[in-house]
Amino acid sequence: MAPIIESLTRTISDDTIYAMVTVGLLVNFAIQNYTPLPADYMSTCVSLNAAIFSAVCLASRLDNVNSVLLTMIVAILFYGILPIIRDRFRDRASPLTVLLVLSTLCLAGLVSAVFILPLVAVVLVCLVLVPVVFVRLQRHKDNIFGPWDEAALKDIGCSRNIYAE
Repeated sequence: MAPIIESLTRTISDDTIYAMVTVGLLVNFAIQNYTPLPADYMSTCVSLNAAIFSAVCLASRLDNVNSVLLTMIVAILFYGILPIIRDRFRDRASPLTVLLVLSTLCLAGLVSAVFILPLVAVVLVCLVLVPVVFVRLQRHKDNIFGPWDEAALKDIGCSRNIYAE
């Protein structure tokens, strides 16, 4: 399959491929189920198809068959298998998150030591700083009431029965 994917989009321009990849990944990002509740079957299929379509488009731009095969394997792991694993271990999310972050740091260190510091900074900001800021800002939250709110009935305290007359 890799030789076919390698020559699949040879006649299509790079800009068109990158635009299709962007749209495909945006569709995946928008439709992917990030909640612990069961998702609609159709949205799961569309999300997975959009992600694999984007991976095929990107893999078709690579030069050799081994790179194409590796890109498709990684795409299937990340977009097909990892969401299933994430749903199965949702109640044990913290150890899984730590394991994924540490494995990502190890793999980034194998690629280049330059990647480790920015990756650690991004992980600390996303997993520590943003939640701390969010929790601290909750005390400043104010509920503003206005004409856009639904009507609330008030008890006017009428003691006589107007319908008895």
